Amino acid sequence: MNKIPTYIINLKEREDRNIHTRKQFSNREEFSLTIVEGIRHENGALGLILTIQKILSTMVPEAARYIIIGEDDHQFTEHYSKELLFEAVTAAENKDADMLLCGISAFKGFIPIDSRLNWVKDFTGTQFVVLFRKCFKSIINAKANIGLTADGLYTTLSNDKYFIYPFISTQKEFGYSDATNENNEIGRITELFEKSATTANLLTKVYSYYHELIPTQSIQTSDYEGMVLPTYIINLPEREERRIHILGQFDGRAEFDYKLIKAVKHSVGAYGLWQTIRKIIHLAIENDDEVILICEDDHEFSAGYSRDFLFKNILEAHLQGADYISGGSGGFDYALPITENRFWVNPCYSTQFIIIYKKFFQQILDEPYDETVIADILLPSMTSNKMLLYPYISFQKDFGYSDVTPLHQEYKGLITRIFSNSEKTLALHQDIYIRHCK
Repeated sequence: MNKIPTYIINLKEREDRNIHTRKQFSNREEFSLTIVEGIRHENGALGLILTIQKILSTMVPEAARYIIIGEDDHQFTEHYSKELLFEAVTAAENKDADMLLCGISAFKGFIPIDSRLNWVKDFTGTQFVVLFRKCFKSIINAKANIGLTADGLYTTLSNDKYFIYPFISTQKEFGYSDATNENNEIGRITELFEKSATTANLLTKVYSYYHELIPTQSIQTSDYEGMVLPTYIINLPEREERRIHILGQFDGRAEFDYKLIKAVKHSVGAYGLWQTIRKIIHLAIENDDEVILICEDDHEFSAGYSRDFLFKNILEAHLQGADYISGGSGGFDYALPITENRFWVNPCYSTQFIIIYKKFFQQILDEPYDETVIADILLPSMTSNKMLLYPYISFQKDFGYSDVTPLHQEYKGLITRIFSNSEKTLALHQDIYIRHCK
């Protein structure tokens, strides 16, 4: 077993941290430790980045396939073992990783890869990071600006990032931070790492739950041949341009049995929308619908929409206990691939195209609400059984105004941008899933 070249960054005057670091690595023969004097800068985060770049450009042995760069507040957890570390490093190297994070304080974008590794999109926490040689050059050549953090740099430079869970590294509370002012508050760091670990544990369980529920029966075209989806389209009578648009979207699509529903008008648009959704649910119950589609009048089918794709996913998601499916979302925090084309998400913003199953009807009607209600915040908070299709089959058309979200008046093109960004994020998730999980 070779020793890992390990560089821990320490400002010369921080003797307490220096002592702490030496104790952490005492008798750990798997590391070849170098304590590196940090570059002092009035912006601590920038000084940290410059020090990382100095290490990579001047201190790393040519033969090293990977190294560790850490900070002097790193501390090993009770889960650490050299066997676990080397197993995870080997697994990450086999995945062509850029970096392996040994403990993170926050993250977005997460896919479990195996019992050791989890893919991550965005993260914070650079106190103990394994860097593989393939990413050295991009880090060295990156432009370091005030406002950029080390974790922000790593995040923007690489999509091939993984972390070990349970964490084998956290940050020790010293009561101050030379790089992150927010971490001067006692207890904040510990709380962040605990929350991050809890979230990773929860998401791992969700991922396992749905993959254990993958239907053993294959959905065939014959299973939905002749199926027609009850569709309720929300429109304010005075919004004639939207009505013309949405009716054009469904023209010639025989798979939808659509009805125009007069939206409940209210001074608070979002409140009126929720009342309209409730109105539709009452109609669906009266009509004994098993599953329905609720559409807002700014829905627009994507170029890739197909009846077979939609109906196959409706039936498969039903077998996995879904309460509702979104055909396209303006944003989410976490997206776990259930299949190549269907993701569990939390939360799930945007309600322009939502498929709702009968078993969720009464829960929607029973949910308390007031004039602060926002449908795409309330709906995902009501159930853990929510899914999102990818590629998107629905987008929101930008009319230059919104009757529900005033923000869309203030920022022209916002709808288009957020849908484009969220779809790109799902494309990355899909790529990781196909490469490493299928």
